[in-house]
Amino acid sequence: MRPLPVLPVLVVLLLLVLLPSPPAWGAPDKEWTLLVYMDADNNLEDVAIEDFLEMAAVGSTPEVSIVVQMDRTPGEVSTYGDWTTAKRFYVTAGMAPDPASALLDLGEANMADPATLEAFVNWGIGNYPAQHYFLALWDHGDGWQGVVLDSDPVAGDRLNATELRTAMDGIVTANGRRIDLLGVDACRMTLEIQYELAPFVDYFVGSEKDEPKEGWPYTPFLQALTADPTMAAVEVASTLVDAFVEDYENVSLYSVALSVVNAAGLRPLVASLNAFLEDLAAHEPYFRDEVVAARAATEHYEDFGDDYDLWDFVENLLARIPSPRLARSAADLFSAFGGAVVYERHWDNPSPTNGVHAANAHGMSLFFPPVWGGLEYAQLALSRDSAWDEFLATYALGSRPRVALWANATSEDTNADGRRDTLVLAYTPAANGTVQVDVYREAAYLFSREYAGVGNRTDEVRYPSPLGGLYRIGVYLLVGGKIQNLTLAEDLPIEELIAFRGNVTGPGGARLDGALVTVTNLRTNASVSATASAGAYEILVVFPTWFRAGDPLRLEVSVGDRRASVTFDAPLPMDGVIVQDVTLDTAGMGLWYGAVGALVVLAAVGFALALLFRRRARKSPRIP
Repeated sequence: MRPLPVLPVLVVLLLLVLLPSPPAWGAPDKEWTLLVYMDADNNLEDVAIEDFLEMAAVGSTPEVSIVVQMDRTPGEVSTYGDWTTAKRFYVTAGMAPDPASALLDLGEANMADPATLEAFVNWGIGNYPAQHYFLALWDHGDGWQGVVLDSDPVAGDRLNATELRTAMDGIVTANGRRIDLLGVDACRMTLEIQYELAPFVDYFVGSEKDEPKEGWPYTPFLQALTADPTMAAVEVASTLVDAFVEDYENVSLYSVALSVVNAAGLRPLVASLNAFLEDLAAHEPYFRDEVVAARAATEHYEDFGDDYDLWDFVENLLARIPSPRLARSAADLFSAFGGAVVYERHWDNPSPTNGVHAANAHGMSLFFPPVWGGLEYAQLALSRDSAWDEFLATYALGSRPRVALWANATSEDTNADGRRDTLVLAYTPAANGTVQVDVYREAAYLFSREYAGVGNRTDEVRYPSPLGGLYRIGVYLLVGGKIQNLTLAEDLPIEELIAFRGNVTGPGGARLDGALVTVTNLRTNASVSATASAGAYEILVVFPTWFRAGDPLRLEVSVGDRRASVTFDAPLPMDGVIVQDVTLDTAGMGLWYGAVGALVVLAAVGFALALLFRRRARKSPRIP
């Protein structure tokens, strides 16, 4: 075997010692990499430095990497080297944001350029791989118009929604995966921004309103994350929400709100919003004034802003428009809202410095100007996929139609058994159109019917029902798909014989014969009684005449001196029966025996103490 040359071997060995070891194949990545895109090239430079130091108070750990790209501005803050370019940092515990700590100096960079954002995230993912990525956009925010305001080199430039989409598309394409969590440490992360970026993100975290200049409390948040780095994205976001609100409540000059949004819930939300807006469009212009008034009553953000809380607006609509049909579609919208906004907290300062409250914050706002949003707004993904921009163009237009609709509804006893069993509706429209009828039982929707309405002709329809309850009928007159009139008939009783049934048992489950069973309606104080036979009882009453769903009821049972009772809220009867079993123990005389026994015990204890005292007194010396 030929000997190896000595010098080349030494060179190879030296290189193996001096060069850093390559990562082991299959070595697990870190759990999280936090990528903070911090644009302080504006009047936020002072708080950017504070936030950097908050991150460095914790620093990166074996399971969490903290990576920052920070751009500073001239003329604001002169500390930490007074540098004004864009630099990248791997933040470690105790690090200062000075040039010596930076990994890279990028020179002057336009942080409002989507290519700059894309380059930073791709670099961060490539150099600091992890199981999960949290991208935080740090700067000013301006609702749907964008975030990250860079004053140099292009004054007033920002990353608008379309540019953010371009950057995120490039990031996901380059890395073959979505971003687990995207946060906006800035004002007004609205539905428009979230919907634009939903194809590239799993969860969002941000404020639907303005946020204090100091932004997120990074130290307590990172302490929680590094203590439990295996948290899922929604847990990480919720932890940030808690840290944010708890840091500001009762001490901030501003109201605060932060929420977590599931990107997967945004398409179902928009679909439900479209269905709601379709119903609302049919209600206008008949209810135009109510819609305008609902907007005026809705909580909105920034003292000059047009971002309104979506949930609060719908609630204000329902408070002003007495339409059961609109309430039905609103219920579907609220349900979809709950699938999108998965966590929300807010604190309302009673006297915020900027006059902006958060009492009615529900976690999602959107653009709601007095008039149409404009051409740029129409190009957003939300505008393409929803009817919201069309609603903005028409909601304040038109005047209320003045078409009369006479409608009268009653409930009648048609089979002469003494109980009303049929709804009878008569209606007379003042013009030809479509008469739509919605029927509800105990606020639950039952069915709809549609009839051709002939001007000044009275028609009558009947709806027999075997189910007792209070009914409501909504009668809509539509012409050309628009509501011309709405008449409501409320609290129409259909009566049903309801049986309270159950078994009366004693100790050991023995069925008690001859027990007196009494049901009392605590709202009306009306009572009705029956005697149990072979341990079973049945009491018949008429619903909803004798009781209504939700009434407080008391059921009492007595056998000789033994008594028992139970109080409950009356349910909506199912199949004409309400079942309530009762077990009697030795209550009654047993209570008396227990009281006597307690007195005997007390007397015995007293007697024993007296004896003890007398014995001790005999042993004590006399006091002269």
